[in-house]
Amino acid sequence: MKTRTLSAVVAGSAAAALVLTGVGTAVAAPAESDSHSKSSTHATAATAAAAAAGPARAAWDGNIYLYYSTASNSAWRGFYPAVPDFAGYTFTSGVDGLGQRVKNNVNRAWNNDQNNAANIWYNENYQGAVDTFYPGEARQLKTSVRNDNASLSWTYLG
Repeated sequence: MKTRTLSAVVAGSAAAALVLTGVGTAVAAPAESDSHSKSSTHATAATAAAAAAGPARAAWDGNIYLYYSTASNSAWRGFYPAVPDFAGYTFTSGVDGLGQRVKNNVNRAWNNDQNNAANIWYNENYQGAVDTFYPGEARQLKTSVRNDNASLSWTYLG
């Protein structure tokens, strides 16, 4: 079973979310699905405990997660399908940047779709400079579109 997003119960507190970004590496990640996600299924606490003990792969949820900054508490929002103009969308989860506009405010991204590359465009309607995120790729946007992003398209890879 592939696992990407995991929920774990932290002693004496609420559930915490972890995303495995590589063997033995974890970073803060989306703890809940937003209205643009294909799936809202989350792993159980038992699955999370097993994953914490060793490397694991998670279920692909078909979203690209866009983040306001590189901070560990950065606001984020998941998207699927294509978005011709980010105007009107805001970061709905996280802390740093919560409520800020998505348009022209994305610093980094993570593609959690196993079959599609996500293309983040400089202009509306998929025009201008583009930065492509392949399945599983998580990084800061290229300088040509970092904090200058206006639309999102997908390219099927198979």
